[in-house]
Amino acid sequence: MSKKRRSMFNSKSKKCINIALDLGVFGDRAFAKGIEDLAKSMPQILAGKPDVIQLNPGGLKIFNRLKNKPDISIALRLDVTNVYEARDIEYAWDTADISSIDFANDPRVACVVLNLLNVDENSRLQEQCIQNIQIVAAKCKKLGIPLMVEPLVMTAKPGAGSTSVGDPYKISSLVRQAVELGADIIKVDATTPMTDFNQVVEIASGVPVLVRGGGQVTPRELLERTRIAMDVGASGVVYGRNVVQHPTPAKFIKAIRAIVHDNASVEKALSIVGGE
Repeated sequence: MSKKRRSMFNSKSKKCINIALDLGVFGDRAFAKGIEDLAKSMPQILAGKPDVIQLNPGGLKIFNRLKNKPDISIALRLDVTNVYEARDIEYAWDTADISSIDFANDPRVACVVLNLLNVDENSRLQEQCIQNIQIVAAKCKKLGIPLMVEPLVMTAKPGAGSTSVGDPYKISSLVRQAVELGADIIKVDATTPMTDFNQVVEIASGVPVLVRGGGQVTPRELLERTRIAMDVGASGVVYGRNVVQHPTPAKFIKAIRAIVHDNASVEKALSIVGGE
């Protein structure tokens, strides 16, 4: 019999702030900047009081060894991909082993996370992601574990890994595929322009949509993106490098909280974190 899972969403605002700390698994050391030592950096992130932190199984082990850790939900990533590696890739892959779902027995785990990747229309890579989702989604249903799917439209840059494509039509198409495959939560890139993000929310047909941080932007740009996302009906955010590489990540999370949970303006949020 499945057990009831803890919620990822704030009880008052019904929205979610998820800070992604699963960055080091993607094979590029630069992604781990700011969180090189997870045992030391995690408390700084947790001090900002996010609703969720996103970890790999190894990160979950480190979290569980922390002393005086808060009662926080965990989004547990189960797959690994090589598409972010800063090199020319001969064969793009995304792998998930169904047995890794056993890590989700940890009572803090609120959901598991899988990619749905469209990198330059690489059909074999997308097929592999779909197979991962189909296998894991069935197991999640049986165990009562929500599944977060990360539909990402990307393009490969020579020698530099893959970067996001903000095309709202392509993003919406992939989001709808994730919904049809059984996603309980969607984690997706911002659109270009961000004002078109309403198309993504609408095509998700009621499945909660969390906007992803992606590459490095200024604090103002991230907060402006957050404000628009909330205004068009997004259910929260999943931010990684933009938060963990900020000089004061806890303050930055509090600024994000002001918008997501308290409906603050961008200027009010900026006054919390300071600077532009």
